[in-house]
Amino acid sequence: MSETPAPNPQDFSLCRHPYRVLFPLGWFLAWWAAVPWVLYALKVSIPHPFQTHSYIFIQGVLTTFAAGFLFTMLPRRLGAPGPRIWQMLVVMIIPLWHAYFVWQQNIGLGHAVWLIEGLVLLEFSASRILGKKGTRSGPAAFVWVPIGFLCGCLGSASEAIRELWTAEYSWEWYRFSRVLLTQGMFLCLAMGIGAMFFPLTARKEASVDATMTDNPRQRRMGHLLGAMGLLTGFWLDATPLRPMGGYLAAGSVALVLMISGRIYRLPSVGGTQRRLIWISAWCLPLGLLLASLMPERPQIGFHVLFIGGLLLLTLSVALHVGFAHTQGQELVHRPLPSVRVFGVLLLLALCARIYAEYFSMDRMDSLGIAAGCVLAALAVWGVLLMPRFARSWRGMTW
Repeated sequence: MSETPAPNPQDFSLCRHPYRVLFPLGWFLAWWAAVPWVLYALKVSIPHPFQTHSYIFIQGVLTTFAAGFLFTMLPRRLGAPGPRIWQMLVVMIIPLWHAYFVWQQNIGLGHAVWLIEGLVLLEFSASRILGKKGTRSGPAAFVWVPIGFLCGCLGSASEAIRELWTAEYSWEWYRFSRVLLTQGMFLCLAMGIGAMFFPLTARKEASVDATMTDNPRQRRMGHLLGAMGLLTGFWLDATPLRPMGGYLAAGSVALVLMISGRIYRLPSVGGTQRRLIWISAWCLPLGLLLASLMPERPQIGFHVLFIGGLLLLTLSVALHVGFAHTQGQELVHRPLPSVRVFGVLLLLALCARIYAEYFSMDRMDSLGIAAGCVLAALAVWGVLLMPRFARSWRGMTW
């Protein structure tokens, strides 16, 4: 009798479809990130939610959705190996531990734990995009992806050192490292994936591998120059040249999205989530621009960036992927009222958050309403996708 060959990790269902578990995990963490503001507005005795909310949102919610998308998309798009079992376990377990530590106000340990996940995602993306694990090169804009995770790892490591060992940093480095984590990481990911995903969802325009173009090296260099412009803008934003830095960062993001993502063209394919993705793309440079134009109220621009941009983009992309890959292909092209409700609720959350900046007397109530609108949007999202994901878990193995 011949020996049975050892199982290949790529044959396990979860490693072939990571989003089916990681998207629901990100959805759960989004509740964890928003609920503290509701509790605080209701006068429940909890610590001020600023750090709890922001770090769980960025290092928990957005990172988990990004891992689910990249673990699924990069192997298929590049003809590269999928995630190993241990990598899946890291991105499934670390976000929960990170959220727990942050909830307990142990911010430094939360950053240190998340750094493990950040390094795993950095290695996974860099080895497939910049290394030789794939049989295809992918679009030139993919170079933004490992740059994004590198920004996240540098920012998180700096925050962990400052919190755990009470290191004294200059104000410029503190602000720069924090912006690398809170803004730089996911703006870079949006630039890298947006060049492929925005034209595809808006107009069904397929992206071309860099090696199939006339000047692949020059194209990659152009994106690297764009990344240098963005990071230089962040550094200037931490100095007395702050308005100039914000304008440079906003201009770099807008230029890349206009040239590579072609967001200046309206969506021409049916599907409500496609329009939401297009709206969120415009909110990315708009948020950076508003933060520079209104330095006395920068939170307005930042929440245009985070709620109207990154959160709306992340959840809308997840809707698109979830419909397309869980026997709901017909829903991808249909104008669904429930998806419209989801989008309106998130935009109402943004309006309530902006209102809170202008009317300080009602600030806590407005913050609670904004968080409540986010939770309502998450509930609609869950109704649309969670039953589909649950059905896909039946019979799923590692």
